[in-house]
Amino acid sequence: FKEAIAAAVDTGGAGGGGGARRVMKDDKSRTLYERVGGDLNIETAVEVMFAKCLVDPRVRSFFERNQRKMQQIRKKVYQFLSGFLGGPKLYDTTNVKPAHYHMNITDFHFDALMDLYGLSLGELGIHADACKDFLAALNRVRKDITTGCTVRMELAFKNMEKGKDGLFKRLGGEDGINHFMERFFDIVVVDNRIRGFFQGKDIKTIREGARVYF
Repeated sequence: FKEAIAAAVDTGGAGGGGGARRVMKDDKSRTLYERVGGDLNIETAVEVMFAKCLVDPRVRSFFERNQRKMQQIRKKVYQFLSGFLGGPKLYDTTNVKPAHYHMNITDFHFDALMDLYGLSLGELGIHADACKDFLAALNRVRKDITTGCTVRMELAFKNMEKGKDGLFKRLGGEDGINHFMERFFDIVVVDNRIRGFFQGKDIKTIREGARVYF
């Protein structure tokens, strides 16, 4: 069983991954768990997807962990998908939101994961309709996965609109930023490493633009 999964990962899942069961026909009266091929295909798809995540710049940073931690995460993802798709319930789904709340996962990251899941299932020979329904089902947990980041971003925007941004205050407000920019550009024009970029330029205008931006 494990050798079949390893073979699928080594070959990128192509051609059914050596041990994964190709699903040539799709019976929509059955559960998604059955339609994608059950245990073997789900676990293999998770392994293939994780291998893709490790080389995808959009999501790689979330998966660069030590081997033991990665094994734990893969196991939880497999257990979640098993019950979520209509198979054995091996994971408490109420843990999904709190487990991801502090991970700063945005819709961009979630869409990337959806892409990689779709590719992985396709490479394993899962029927196209089952793949489509799998992704539609998975999209239902988007809010649980991205809520933490969404809440923090909304609070940050509200604080900025009210002029209550924490960093703005810590820098001394408008006066502090004005002073910082003056000192910064005093250094810029005499620093041999970068002053060449500003020769012949209107430093006063550049400084004012940077001040407004900050």
